[in-house]
Amino acid sequence: MSFIELKGITKHFQTKNGLVKAIDGVDVAIEKGDIFGIVGYSGAGKSTLVRLLNGLEVASSGEVLIDGEDVSKLTGAKLREFRKKVGMIFQHFNLLWSRTVLQNIELPLELAKVPKAQRKKRAEELLRLVGLEGRGDAYPNELSGGQKQRVGIARALANNPEILLSDESTSALDPQTTDEVLDLLLQINRKLGLTIVLITHEMHVIRKIANKVVVMEQGKIIESGNVLEVFQNPQNEVTKKFVTQELDPEFKETEQFLAEIHQENPQGIIVDLLFEEGANEPVITKVVRKFDVEISVLSGHLKQTKVGGIGTLTVLFTGEKEEIQLALDYIKEVGVKAEVRNIG
Repeated sequence: MSFIELKGITKHFQTKNGLVKAIDGVDVAIEKGDIFGIVGYSGAGKSTLVRLLNGLEVASSGEVLIDGEDVSKLTGAKLREFRKKVGMIFQHFNLLWSRTVLQNIELPLELAKVPKAQRKKRAEELLRLVGLEGRGDAYPNELSGGQKQRVGIARALANNPEILLSDESTSALDPQTTDEVLDLLLQINRKLGLTIVLITHEMHVIRKIANKVVVMEQGKIIESGNVLEVFQNPQNEVTKKFVTQELDPEFKETEQFLAEIHQENPQGIIVDLLFEEGANEPVITKVVRKFDVEISVLSGHLKQTKVGGIGTLTVLFTGEKEEIQLALDYIKEVGVKAEVRNIG
């Protein structure tokens, strides 16, 4: 049994326009210690899904099992006690502006009636963990966005949770600060052994620290797997769009450039080559020597995931069609993925 299991989950909301299916027949398994990504565009159902994990929403049908316990059946004191096991980080920090940094971190402990001296000691430990030692007496309006989110992370850890839920926690931050916060979450995962569930519409977040991912659309899971596998071989069109936008941020400019190349070389074939980390064979050199084709490199990208690297090359093959096909067959035989681009 997995640490977190969602079985046959549906969640319906009654609106003035009728019944809305926010979650529609979802199954998810998350192992202890995973950094698990749930990615999708706005309205995909991902935030509703995460609210089921901490009992803020109850599924219309199906089971939400955490460490074998059905969350949907918990009420009253048992539900409150369970929620201490689940920390939550929010997009807009949700800090109390009239409280100092230390007092914000102490808040969950105060609500749990932990003695004052013990609260302060725990809050100071967490300040050191998130890299804000010495800022305990500051107020939120004196902090940068990244520092505010570090306070939010520290507060989420106050009750020593087993699960950390992150709902778009980096989407309000600039790219450099986003990477700093993601590095902190990765450090926390490794140091504390926490299971982290990331809700995001940014594939960069998934690539940077997650080891597993599900892609959602209209309340359904349309793709799932290890992050490296999903990046290397996306199956669904929505997933392909997410992956392409992350691996090639200048996608539109690249497409225009490739269209111009194709116009100039109508008999040529443009191919995306995907190399796994550690692939050090001089494949292109061997192909040119072995077959009567010419290969021009048009663009290339190298990105790192938590579990390995992804290298892509977009190249132009010119030569006889039969010879190009033999070259492509050979490339696939040596373990390099090759996908012909359909341009024009």
